[in-house]
Amino acid sequence: MLFSELSPFASSFSSIIVSEIGDKTFFITAILGMTYSMSLVFLGSYTAMVLMTLLSCFFGYLLPQILNPTYTHAIACAMFFYFGQKLLREFWSSEENENDDEEQEAALEVNKVKSKLSKQSDAKNVSNLEVLRAAIALTFLAEWGDRSQITTIALATEETFVVLVGALLGHFICTSTAVLGGKMISSKISEKYIHLCGGILFVLFGLHNIKMLL
Repeated sequence: MLFSELSPFASSFSSIIVSEIGDKTFFITAILGMTYSMSLVFLGSYTAMVLMTLLSCFFGYLLPQILNPTYTHAIACAMFFYFGQKLLREFWSSEENENDDEEQEAALEVNKVKSKLSKQSDAKNVSNLEVLRAAIALTFLAEWGDRSQITTIALATEETFVVLVGALLGHFICTSTAVLGGKMISSKISEKYIHLCGGILFVLFGLHNIKMLL
């Protein structure tokens, strides 16, 4: 009984960890945190994550209300297997410690916003409100339609509140890690093996949903 109650929490928490560490959103937060106030960047980035998670869990709660639960489980199952095989293929094809693509994309996004925030080179001339807005906007847009958002929606079709709490805790840890030392930590973590862990996890989610369909 206890395991069944903790399972949705563990699933949402672990899916966020393997989806966000080394992701573009992670690097955006890390780069902003090295440029501007870490507390402001954390507040902005985590606010965006909270909003996205609330929205995702709302969609997840709504789906079983308008669709037959069998269909929602089948859709979730298909998505989990899709993400699982995609991550496993990335594991087999990627090089050791290959994080460059996500980091470069994040750097480009941040540089575009930084040039708009201030034409001056001194980042201290940018107001706190502008930094907060930039962190919220960049994080929210990078997270929209991301793997972690879709996974949260799928998991929230079962235990919405428990999934919400697990996802929020996962995002809190990932955002804190990115702000405090994302650049250094990402260089120590192999994205190749993050893909492996994520692929196995999503396949397990898919198998769990198959079991629920039988």
